Amino acid sequence: MQRFFEAIWSLIKLAVIGAIIVLGSCTSARTILKQAPTEMPSGWEPTARPTLPPDSARALLASEIYGDLNLSPNVEILSFETLPNDLTDATLSQWRLRIDYGDAARDLDVILLLPRKPANAPVILSQNFCPNDDVVPLRGVRAPENQGFSCSGGTVFGLIMTNIFGRYIVTPPLQNILDRGYGFAAVFPSQFVPDDSDAGMATLDALFPGHPNRPGALSVWANLFPVMSEVIEAEFGERVMIAYGHSRFAKTALLAGAWSDRIDAVIAHQSGTLGASTLGDKYGEPLSTLIDSYPHWPGPAVSQYRDRPKALPVKPSDLLSLIGNKPVLLGNARRDVWSDPWGAFKEAKVAWRDEFTAQSPKDFRPGDQKAYWLRPGTHGVVKEDWPAFLDFLDANLAVTD
Repeated sequence: MQRFFEAIWSLIKLAVIGAIIVLGSCTSARTILKQAPTEMPSGWEPTARPTLPPDSARALLASEIYGDLNLSPNVEILSFETLPNDLTDATLSQWRLRIDYGDAARDLDVILLLPRKPANAPVILSQNFCPNDDVVPLRGVRAPENQGFSCSGGTVFGLIMTNIFGRYIVTPPLQNILDRGYGFAAVFPSQFVPDDSDAGMATLDALFPGHPNRPGALSVWANLFPVMSEVIEAEFGERVMIAYGHSRFAKTALLAGAWSDRIDAVIAHQSGTLGASTLGDKYGEPLSTLIDSYPHWPGPAVSQYRDRPKALPVKPSDLLSLIGNKPVLLGNARRDVWSDPWGAFKEAKVAWRDEFTAQSPKDFRPGDQKAYWLRPGTHGVVKEDWPAFLDFLDANLAVTD
């Protein structure tokens, strides 16, 4: 009987902690019962707006929103090793990198799974909320030092992550990804710039002391995508590189796709404010809330637009146009109104025009180079998401043995 009550008490505590996380997360409790439309509102048409020249848009995105985006780090490989693994027909590799931008250096671990066939398998470059040893839970994968939490197994944090944000928010379906012919590389961006306002700001100030347009964490994390690509291709040869991320790391995937020639395709799942969605409309996370909650994410200049986002001379969604002719999938969930799925659809219609042929938010066309995915549910990565991601990649990337 005592064990029964202990189990009930543990469940109550878990529910309370989960509720606290939901209330403080980007899936706001006050929007979770709303739903984005699945059909085009009657009479709605995309309204063209003046298109900035690409160089002007890039300059303004850097100066007014994200901070310096033209980052060229020095990358030193401290170690490289091949690890055993229990997956079918796959190799597992691990790097420890030292990265600096001229003033201070920090270390980053990169983990890579490659299928044995095809020989030139594209690689999905993934940025994750959880450390590498949780995302790729195989023997020998390093945990970052001094992290202080784990998403693994039956830990409270792991249970909260998977039960609230979906079965694949921690570990994606690795064997399925490999069987479909894709490699999978993982980094934990918080190992490099902590995803914490105080620690993040301190780290950015150390990396870029006195910088007149100091990059925000989103800019630095986005820069890790081409760093991953560079070290992988140096060891395993040139191949297609896909930037993938969810939520804040969907924002960085879009940034990487717009800024780096090393990124060939983008899957940006629920990117929200400062991502693909409309800024300053009645839906979605307000810019003021994002700045107050995550002041380390953008560059310092955006704070002047905190309460007047429509005064910005550039829109974050202009990233969609700057990505050019690369395949891009915008992932969304109908009840994830905090990430403004309807806004992302509207911005895609404006930015991509004839390239974007979806007739409504529920019109998933994986064969299109620019596609939009909307599923039921809320913020997270669930069982329906990865099949859609992989179908999109299969239709858009020609891979041969």
